[in-house]
Amino acid sequence: MLKYKSLSRAVFFLLLVMNCAVNFSCSKPSEKTKAKFTVKDDAGIEVSFDSNPVRIISLGPNITETIYALGADSVLYGVTEFCDYPPAAKTKVNTGSYLSPDYEKISSLKPDLIFVNVSGVNNPTYQSLKNMGMKLFLSNAKDINGIYKMISDIGIITGKKAAADSLIRTISDELKIRGNTSDADRKALILISLNPLMTTNGKTFISEITEHAGLQNIYSGEMLEYPSVNYEDVISKNPGYIIFPADTFNVQQNETLIKEIREKLGNTDAVRKDHIILIDDDIMFRAGPRVTVALKTLREKLKK
Repeated sequence: MLKYKSLSRAVFFLLLVMNCAVNFSCSKPSEKTKAKFTVKDDAGIEVSFDSNPVRIISLGPNITETIYALGADSVLYGVTEFCDYPPAAKTKVNTGSYLSPDYEKISSLKPDLIFVNVSGVNNPTYQSLKNMGMKLFLSNAKDINGIYKMISDIGIITGKKAAADSLIRTISDELKIRGNTSDADRKALILISLNPLMTTNGKTFISEITEHAGLQNIYSGEMLEYPSVNYEDVISKNPGYIIFPADTFNVQQNETLIKEIREKLGNTDAVRKDHIILIDDDIMFRAGPRVTVALKTLREKLKK
């Protein structure tokens, strides 16, 4: 797993890869459930809580979006520089990036929990925060089921379980409707990066969204989640569509990228039929509540 703002956003996503609306509630901390509970994070660690955290830092844009979607943002005190949705997230304290967080600022916020979006506990950021004595919860959603778990975990931890259950049902209901992928011309190349040429296999939420929209991922059988491929192999597989997550507001950059796609993949049906679909990289690259927005957007673009 190309405005981050735009290249920086793609670099952030690729580094993560390679390193591997619900009602708003303003409950006061004193009104939250005080029962002790534990939640297992994505590293398999049982994290214990005496009460719901009241000072949270999110080190993942998808985590931040989920906290807002559940109406738990009143306890959110810090976010990364890439946490730009919803717009209100930009009013929270900026704690730096995933690769180079501002540890001094993080410490000054006195968080009682930090959500980290990393591939494992050996990650340098995770280890540095751990050595500072911070309480951590590792969340690294890779597929749709991982997104459900993330939403559920955050809901339990923040005392928003009912909102989390409702959001999961909403996403699940949308995903029950699947497009027809049986036609030969529904084969698709999902571009994660153009330079280097990188795609995704069938085990990621990005591929799952594409399949639900009615397209076949031509690299779904690859072993690596985000493999590098070559142009010759793509041409031999002859996709009928090319899905390209990009900054849809950066017209000039997109024109340059599309020109390169046309030049290097001109012998594919996707280029010959002008089936190059640009979709906002924020919604396509973030394993969070807006997966349904990505799905609906793809469906609409396929109708044109």
